[in-house]
Amino acid sequence: MEAFWARIIEPSGQPGLNYWEYFAERLAQLSNIFNSSVILDLGTYDGNVLIKAMKKMKTFGYGVGADNYFGGFKDGVADVLEQGLDEYVAFVQTDASALGFLPETFQTVLANFIGWDDCFDFERMEFINSNLMMAEIMRVLRPGGQVGIGSWVEQSDIDWIISAFKKYLPGHGNNITCYSKENPEGQKVILQNSGFEDIQVYVETRNFVLPGAEIWWQQMRQLAGEYFKQVSDPDILESFKEQVLIDLEQFHYPEGIRFSKTVSFAFGSKPV
Repeated sequence: MEAFWARIIEPSGQPGLNYWEYFAERLAQLSNIFNSSVILDLGTYDGNVLIKAMKKMKTFGYGVGADNYFGGFKDGVADVLEQGLDEYVAFVQTDASALGFLPETFQTVLANFIGWDDCFDFERMEFINSNLMMAEIMRVLRPGGQVGIGSWVEQSDIDWIISAFKKYLPGHGNNITCYSKENPEGQKVILQNSGFEDIQVYVETRNFVLPGAEIWWQQMRQLAGEYFKQVSDPDILESFKEQVLIDLEQFHYPEGIRFSKTVSFAFGSKPV
């Protein structure tokens, strides 16, 4: 699954809290980033993680944001200029499974929500394809360098709307995946299999809020867009919406519609 698949969505959050921003900040906070480090951010999109990682340094090193989709680079460059990091950050369009960097270039490699389900089955806990991305990460890391990855364990809002489709519109959206649902045990296996040491995993659940049902519905139309595309009759979709919004009342709190998101962050070090 592409790293950038959902970053086009306007994020939700507690008042003032954006969940993409929040989990980007958490990955950077948990990572071992030292002054003057050289950092690679895979699946960077607009450099959200990269900028936060760079700001951990009192003395800037250099950061590279890499993605095979360049749609977010314009916003990323604007943010970099605003933060005064233009001398220290670059964006590169490249494939994470065939990075064009020399061996042992980076001290830290970060990869938030890039999805590992193309090479690893998280239900059966086994590899289904060669893990080219992690092999490349190991290659470009310096000895003693750290990789940090973030994965969705659960997005309860997306899971709930999918269950509503199955309940009220059976047959629409069978076998469609809206995000790569992963787990900390699988992350450990991926890192261990690639030869990383000192593996640490952190799991965090956080509630996020949207101010009203209509805004929540519009976000679900994007986050679960592949399901909505299966419904071509507007009358059926409107009837579905009415039923869903009735059921949605159970998640309505004074501050708005509340759902939780759970993320697992895993870190490993390249042997010296």
